[in-house]
Amino acid sequence: MIENKKKVLILSGASYMIEAVETAKALGLYTIVTDNTMASPAKKYADKAYNSSAADLWELAEIAKIEQIAGVFNMFDDINTWHALALCKKMGLPIYTSSEQPGSYPNNYRFKEYCQTFNVPVIEVSAFDSLYALELAAMGFPAKEPNWALVKQPLQVV
Repeated sequence: MIENKKKVLILSGASYMIEAVETAKALGLYTIVTDNTMASPAKKYADKAYNSSAADLWELAEIAKIEQIAGVFNMFDDINTWHALALCKKMGLPIYTSSEQPGSYPNNYRFKEYCQTFNVPVIEVSAFDSLYALELAAMGFPAKEPNWALVKQPLQVV
């Protein structure tokens, strides 16, 4: 019965969210997926779905009120984390992350250092990890030998 289930609003209906929807359902939660792409794959697995953008905070707040959601979820490395944080703050809902965490996701070096602090295995540093943005841009696409005239500093291969 829906009345006895807590409802979770899942931001994004992308295929990588299918497992999140299935896990939430296995935990006894009523799942609501919102995504502005009508044919988002995870919507097919959810108990209910909306064709709303995760970036539309006002519409999400209306959905949260109508559905009486208990929480919001999205994947941790997604722009939707910022939307989830804003929605939870606006609605007074709990969230699994802090405003400091999403800013560290794109920083691979910081993330690797953090993982190594807890002996979590990480991918070894490769030659491309030490390239500067200018050096990458000088390579062009597809990647080829850099145009050294455009590169201010030589490549530093680790």
